[in-house]
Amino acid sequence: MKYENEIFKILCTLSFITILSIFLINKCNAQTWTASDMNGVSYDLSNYTNKATLVDISAHWCGPCWSWHTGGVMEELYHDFGPDGTDEFMVFFIDGDAGSSVSLLNGASGSQGNWTTGTPYPLIGPNSQGSSVASNYTFAGYPTLFLHCGTGIAPEIQRNEKWTFWNEVLNCTLTSQYQNDDATLLIHHGMKICPSGNEPEVEIYNASAYVNLTSAQIELRDPSGTLMYTQQWQGNLVPAGRTMVTLNYLITTPGTWTAKVVLPNGVTDTRPNGDEENIEVIAPLTNIHTELTVNIVTDRYGSETTWSIGDGIVTYMNGGPYNDLSSNGTTPQTPVVGTIPPNTCVTFKIEDSYGDGICCSYGNGSYTVTDALGNIVSQGGTFTTEEEIKFETGSFTVGINEVNYIEVEDNRIFDVLGREWDCNFVDLPKGMYIINNNKIFKTK
Repeated sequence: MKYENEIFKILCTLSFITILSIFLINKCNAQTWTASDMNGVSYDLSNYTNKATLVDISAHWCGPCWSWHTGGVMEELYHDFGPDGTDEFMVFFIDGDAGSSVSLLNGASGSQGNWTTGTPYPLIGPNSQGSSVASNYTFAGYPTLFLHCGTGIAPEIQRNEKWTFWNEVLNCTLTSQYQNDDATLLIHHGMKICPSGNEPEVEIYNASAYVNLTSAQIELRDPSGTLMYTQQWQGNLVPAGRTMVTLNYLITTPGTWTAKVVLPNGVTDTRPNGDEENIEVIAPLTNIHTELTVNIVTDRYGSETTWSIGDGIVTYMNGGPYNDLSSNGTTPQTPVVGTIPPNTCVTFKIEDSYGDGICCSYGNGSYTVTDALGNIVSQGGTFTTEEEIKFETGSFTVGINEVNYIEVEDNRIFDVLGREWDCNFVDLPKGMYIINNNKIFKTK
């Protein structure tokens, strides 16, 4: 629905765009071009004839362009298979609008947002550099993607999810085609751990074009570089096949851990590019009260928003999808209050099915998760497909006033089990929770 609305808006403002042109596959002759990105670095397309090269022609004001850009597909593929990975793939973002500027790409008024944040590949646009590159291609509207496979024809390809998109790239005939016995380790997004620890997951990819991958070895090193664990993997991955692997090692220490895949099919990797990846382990919030309140403010497209709080097995709280609005704006949803078991490691996760979060193109949506003690567990609104925070509840289920001692007129003291204690408050053992005059206290 949102995509159709965006098409309608573009049709209203750009008379040369037709519905037919949005859905047809166009082709053009690959042209050699040179241009400088927004940082002044010069690029020559002819230097990338040995790679699959994606040219994304967009505009800073274009909503569908922004949704595709922030969806993370190009970023992930660039990381996995670009210069920092297997080095067989290149991406160029081209702002084809002649009015492009550094400030607009950085999110100034008139732009969909900050195009530079989290973008590892070159952005070409300011000083008419982007419009000059775009003039080499035949296209009817923004965004349009062209895939160069060395030299010759550069076909337009459709936006899609990561691995469907990558299959299009694999159809390229490249001089740097994969080797025998080549395993790579794909990106692993920062994981969060609770004090009880977590077992990390990695993804093995068979980068060989010729043989199946049946075995490999995965090494795990701690933030100091010390080898902490080695795990053998066995399976049967066809060329370009991939699989998730859980490492049977409990990580309890935050920091930058490193995973590396070695010895594909029992031999030395013929191309070590992309074999090593960092695992950013982030410590979660702790001692969160068990009673939580979730406040959601949706943007125009509330039907795209869902959220949950769970431990991977049990879902304790959830909400959405919500209703849509007829125009851009926000809707404060009814707060949801729930209770999580004490001493439980859980994750709050919010998702947007379209991939553009709940702020800010269609209304300044937001979310806030707080506990009964006023702690902000998580808050935000600007994300793409999903956002999550891991935290661990405390050992209590009711509000606690922590004091060194309290003098009360009523000497009757009861613990949480209802047992009366025949002593003064100050003589109670440390760390004990007591009830007095319908109030809860904790001794220190």
